[in-house]
Amino acid sequence: MSVRSASTAPRRGPLILLGAVSFLLAAIIMAPASLITPGLNAAGPDIQYKEVTGTIWKGEIRGVATGEVYLGDVAFRFRPMMLLTGALSADLTAMGGAATGTGRVNVHLLSRRLSVQNANVAFDLSAVRRYSLFGIPYQGRVEARDAGLVWSRKGCSGASGEIWTDVLDASSKTLVGESLLLAGPASCDDGRIAVALKGGNREGEAEIKIAIDPAMTYRLMASVDLGRADLENNLRRLGFEDGDGVLVYDAVGALKGVGS
Repeated sequence: MSVRSASTAPRRGPLILLGAVSFLLAAIIMAPASLITPGLNAAGPDIQYKEVTGTIWKGEIRGVATGEVYLGDVAFRFRPMMLLTGALSADLTAMGGAATGTGRVNVHLLSRRLSVQNANVAFDLSAVRRYSLFGIPYQGRVEARDAGLVWSRKGCSGASGEIWTDVLDASSKTLVGESLLLAGPASCDDGRIAVALKGGNREGEAEIKIAIDPAMTYRLMASVDLGRADLENNLRRLGFEDGDGVLVYDAVGALKGVGS
């Protein structure tokens, strides 16, 4: 009759522990992406989506929309090592809708800050149908290039990157037969996100300044320097007024979302 070694039973302990840890890690790694749906739903009724696929670490949010604007699908890849710094971090890719591009989003849990890094995003402005710019329907596109943003309850504390748009290009070609492209940097101004866009052609120069404060109130200021009375009269009919040798336009309002 064989005698069982007394050391065999204790050896099972580490093996059981290793198996339990391996099972737990596998469960975490393969956790379904649907676990993030409570967080998506907490964003409010302005954000809708069709389904979430993949795992919690790498997946896709399909059919994302805000109001009547269909943004498309958003693929995500979480960066788990950032949890050691107290932040949720993910690389995002938007495709198939009004928004296309890539960027990194970080949610800093302790400071409750949101930061965006390395964003290269384009948005089709024609998807905005309930609003107009100077009485003209939105058209063209706006792009953020190598953009970054740091935002908290106190507002903007860091912004960078170049913003480009051809929102006035079609209108300029119709009015004066010249193309008009606008570009400028993003920055912070006393807690506000500030963008100053400038451009010009042979008929004159234009500048648009946009500022968004922590209360999500926006201010849009535009100035146009032209040398033709007929063109200036056209702008006056759109709501521009005379000021310091240029025509100016100033508007404020609540930012409720592009589709609200």
